Amino acid sequence: HSPTQVRLTIAALIGLVASLHCPQAPSAEHGPPPRPHIVYILSDNLGYGDVGYLRATSPAGPSPAVQTPQIDALAATGIILSSFYTWKFCSPSRSSLLSGRHPISVNVHNDLMFQPGFGIPEQMTTIPRKLKQFNYSTHHVGKWHCGMSTPSRTPKGRGFDSSLGYLFAANDYLHGFSTEGCSNTTHDFAPGTVNNTKPPEVDRRCTSRSITARHITHYTDLWESGTESEGPATGLNGTAFEEALFSSRATAIIESHDSATPLFLYYAMHLLHSPLCAPLEYLEKVDFITENEDRKFVAAMTLMMDDAVGDVVTALKLNGLWGNTLLVWSSDNGAAIELDTGAKSAYPLRGGYCTDWEGGVRAPALLNGGVLPEQQRGQTLDGLVHISDWWPTFVVGLAGGDTTDAPAAAAGLPPVDGMNLWPYLSGDRAESPRIEVGFTPLNYNETANRPSMGGDAGNNDSAIIVVINGSKLKLITDAVAQSSWVGPQYPNGSRPDNAPIGACALGETGCWDTWATVQQCTVPPGCTDINKTCKLGCLFNLSNDPTEHVDLGTTESALARVLYGRLKAYSKTLYDPDRGVVDAQGACGQMARNGGFFGPWLRNGQPPM
Repeated sequence: HSPTQVRLTIAALIGLVASLHCPQAPSAEHGPPPRPHIVYILSDNLGYGDVGYLRATSPAGPSPAVQTPQIDALAATGIILSSFYTWKFCSPSRSSLLSGRHPISVNVHNDLMFQPGFGIPEQMTTIPRKLKQFNYSTHHVGKWHCGMSTPSRTPKGRGFDSSLGYLFAANDYLHGFSTEGCSNTTHDFAPGTVNNTKPPEVDRRCTSRSITARHITHYTDLWESGTESEGPATGLNGTAFEEALFSSRATAIIESHDSATPLFLYYAMHLLHSPLCAPLEYLEKVDFITENEDRKFVAAMTLMMDDAVGDVVTALKLNGLWGNTLLVWSSDNGAAIELDTGAKSAYPLRGGYCTDWEGGVRAPALLNGGVLPEQQRGQTLDGLVHISDWWPTFVVGLAGGDTTDAPAAAAGLPPVDGMNLWPYLSGDRAESPRIEVGFTPLNYNETANRPSMGGDAGNNDSAIIVVINGSKLKLITDAVAQSSWVGPQYPNGSRPDNAPIGACALGETGCWDTWATVQQCTVPPGCTDINKTCKLGCLFNLSNDPTEHVDLGTTESALARVLYGRLKAYSKTLYDPDRGVVDAQGACGQMARNGGFFGPWLRNGQPPM
């Protein structure tokens, strides 16, 4: 049993018995059918190579080191989305999900948490805020990473009735300590708050390399809110392995929920984000992995993630909610394949997190729950789906609303541009209405005269996928890092020139630099004129080459020009306002006044964004 194993409560048993023995036939007096419950479980930095059902169907076949039985069961009886796309890293994907906008219409930055305007602009209406119009009870658990400078930008401020999670990009699993630092010579610390002059103590539950690489501080990032109040989650941090804390909160929300009220639960897992940590009972289950310590920890973290997903499903069934629930599970982006802090696998896809290769932007995803039509179960849908599509799918397709966002329109902000995919997902439409997905826009650094998007990597590739005559064609431009393919056994891999990449022995580091494998897709570099004969980028037909091995950029130059034209048009729509001056002084000063907990440091409306 997992540490977060759901307990059978009297209420849950009563609900289960009632659902089995007291079915209610619909009648006129009962009115329209209730709006469905919606549960979204979002894993972090998980790629194709670490999911059981995907690994089992890969060229290498199943692996004892990749076990996700709970998720596999959901895939077998639900819908697998094999062309689900995100941004190449965390915050833009999450901002896109919750706002219903493509990242270039809401937020393309990942690491500027001390900027007042970081994340989703205040006037954009989020999924929970919109679903409140239809009497949904809305709850958030886990990672936020969508802005928190003011109370109006926290989960509570964005429409969640309750929230327990961390506000920044990452914290540690054992204490809730943040990866965001403050100078201890600048601020006075509240009584009992320790400074960050040394890294936190690390025990056998974490790799010391990942703790050091993530720059774990002694400042706490754990925030809690209810309907009446919000503030530091004092007394909760350090009381349990953090994912166990989150899983327990998610199942408790479900167990106490009245099935007559529609539920929206957004459970944004910490797992499998770095640092690499896992409870000892999970590490003991993967003792047979001896060739690489990091991969042993990833395998243990994956098992815990899978158990947490299973616990949520069990709670939904025991409380009588499953029959009227749509469950979505996905990752927020592709695999973080780098050494020390990543160690995930994108196999058999190319590249990983922070690039526009398939391994960075194509994420595992599936649907299940009682609202799925029976004829759709057991299928794999290959049509394009983007993470921004969930907003209109939930609001329009399931709740019966529309995509109107009056506050955003009044502020002159980009409208919702995701698509309602429920007709496609439910089988009423044979093909996905989405025929294009854009990624990093062209010439971002030149047009904005600002640092590269994100801080995880200075990779400036641009890419777009366009469906033409039923084929998914992808153009990726410029010099693209992480251009290798992770092998079946991490970190073995291969480069475009077929030269091998060395494996790491247990405890060894520095034997594989994922960023050193760079392919120059645009030849000559900097060529942008579609009327010349230069190679505009690497072109792939993903419909028959999903691993991006066969570059058609030269032989199909006419198609490359078509996609380049679409990429130029897409890039012109970039919304990238001034997010304000980095205010570490204000954020860290408030942290000290909070007793060592990060939280909002500005008043609502400051700045007016």
